[in-house]
Formats: sequence, structure tokens, C-alpha cells
Amino acid sequence: MTITTTPTAKRRKTRTRTKRVSSRPAIVVSQMLPNLIDLLPGTESLVCPDCETWCPITGQNSATPKLVPHHTNPAGTSEARRCSGSNRRVLLDLTIPQWHQLLADAIKETSSRRATNVLRKPKTALAPAMSQMTPPPITAETTRKAYRAHTKGCGACTGQTRCAEGRRLAETYVRVVRQEPRRQQIRAAFARERARFDRLYVAHAAKNRAAEWAKQAETKVKANELAKKAGTAAEEFNNVCRIRPVGALSEFRGPHVPLRHLRITT
Repeated sequence: MTITTTPTAKRRKTRTRTKRVSSRPAIVVSQMLPNLIDLLPGTESLVCPDCETWCPITGQNSATPKLVPHHTNPAGTSEARRCSGSNRRVLLDLTIPQWHQLLADAIKETSSRRATNVLRKPKTALAPAMSQMTPPPITAETTRKAYRAHTKGCGACTGQTRCAEGRRLAETYVRVVRQEPRRQQIRAAFARERARFDRLYVAHAAKNRAAEWAKQAETKVKANELAKKAGTAAEEFNNVCRIRPVGALSEFRGPHVPLRHLRITT
């Protein structure tokens, strides 16, 4: 009796002792992205191009560096399958300083990138509904032009005969001509009402402006009165510019002026 077991993915070994070498072309390290390579001593590894997982590099000091045998699924996964990149040769044509320089250049280029500005497509305004559209005003001139254009292009409207559309346009023209005086009166009434509203608006604005100016003037007068009350009578007289005749006496001479601190010279 034969018992078959399902293969399970095993943990990848850092160093393997096998002479098997894959017949596939070697992986050139210089042609890979620097962030997919690790060339530090003791941790040499790279991302397998087939299964896109990190795999150690064995025999890096020998003549044939290669990837260790590995599975396509993580360790412990059932129904494991050996990756076709196992034992694939690796061409280490980069030194550690060169690899560090490539990493630094890649980091600098990535940090200098900026997100592109998203140009939003302008939104077109929605057309108004038919109920929201304001029809053009009907006048005698517009109805006459519509009737003339119809009679020129209609083959049934000849001589005294008119088609249904021609008769409708003719009746509309006659009705508009008959109602035109009334329409003019309504337009004149609306124009007078609009002019009256404009006059009231201007008068109200002027009244408010005059009241505001009066309030500002009153505030200024009160401020001046407070400034005057803050000083003395002597300061007020000194601040007043007056023209005095020659030989006039000062207002400060009199019995109420103290003379104790005055120096009287003879």
C-alpha cells in the first residue's frame, strides 16, 4: 500500500549545497531596480523575477552565484510548487558602493516628483426647461416677418388662397395690430412705475446718507466739546489766535492774578 502526501512549502535555506544550475539565462543585477536588490555582506538577496519574492543568493564568492531553491508560496502552504527561478544564475556586476549610489539617486528622484494637477472637465450648464424659457415678445413687426417668410416658402399660399399655417399667421398679425395700442399703454404704465420706483429709491438713499452725515457731524462736535473741557481757561486763551492792537493790556492782568511769584524790577 502506497501513501501519497501533498508537498508543503518549506522555509528557504540561506545557503544550499547543490551543484544544480538552471539552464535559464542569468539574472543581471545591474538591469534590476536598486530597491529590489540587497548586496550587503551576509544578506545578499534579490526579488525573484518569476515569483516576486525575496530569495537569498548562494555562492556569491564562487564562480556561479545563483538563487537558492524556493517555492512560489510561503512556507507551510500546502500544494507547494517549486519556482522555475530556483538555482538560476546571478550575474553580480555591481559593487556595493555602486549599488548605494543607485539607491541614493532613486530616492532623490522619487522625492522630487510632484503630483500632476488634475484638470477638471468644465461642467456645462444645463439647458433650461421649456416651461422656464421666456418667449420673445410678440409684436406686429415679428408677426409680419413670420407671415412674409411663410408665404415665400409655402407652395400652397398663392394669390388669395392660404394654407392652415398661413391663415393662422395672418390672424395672429391682425390680432396683434388690433391689440398694439393697448400693449403700448401697458408698457407706458410699467415705464412710469419703474421711473417712480427709481426716484423713491434715490430719495431714500439720499435721506439715509444725509442722516449719516449729520450723525458724523454731531459726533465730531461732541468730541471737540470734550477736548475743550479737558483743558483750562488759560490754555484755551493761549490756543486762540487773536490780533491785538499795540498797547493793549492782557486779559490776565487784574486783582485775581497772584503777584507773589512775580519778579518786579524797577
